Amino acid sequence: MKSIFTEKSLGIDIREKSVSLTLLGKKLRAIEVLAEQRIAIKPLTGKDEKAEKHFLNKVNHFITEHNAWPESVVVSLPRGFVTFKTFELPAPDLESAQSMVAFELERQFSSGLEDLYYTFQLTPKAGNIFHIASVGIKKEIANYYLDLIRKLNLTPTILDVSTFANVNLGLSQDIEKSS
Repeated sequence: MKSIFTEKSLGIDIREKSVSLTLLGKKLRAIEVLAEQRIAIKPLTGKDEKAEKHFLNKVNHFITEHNAWPESVVVSLPRGFVTFKTFELPAPDLESAQSMVAFELERQFSSGLEDLYYTFQLTPKAGNIFHIASVGIKKEIANYYLDLIRKLNLTPTILDVSTFANVNLGLSQDIEKSS
């Protein structure tokens, strides 16, 4: 009997010299890894048309080979292009800390936030201290990768960095266990 999946998701983890593709299928009560592949690539810089074409051809081949037209596409960008900052933030409560983060991030990223896509994770510590882990990438660089993915007729639903993606996965599993 052939499995019926209610949704498919594609993970594209782009590194400097490789791309990892993972296709997940969601059933009513389970999620299955349907296919995965690691492809060696040359660095994607926007200046090497052959490297881009190789990347697009290999990813397109994976998609067509596995009939992988997913509902969601998660793209993880190379870590070398991001700036990672951590700092402690004193605040009376979580809500106050969340409202103060943008101001503090403005100080942490010297180029300012206007030209960056950024995200952060806020973790409560003892004594009204919050640990902030943040990452930012220049919009120009991120848009280059997003445009590449769009050339495959895919629309990214999540843009991430592998470090945060792994932490988010772990946190989501902790949430599921405690439910």
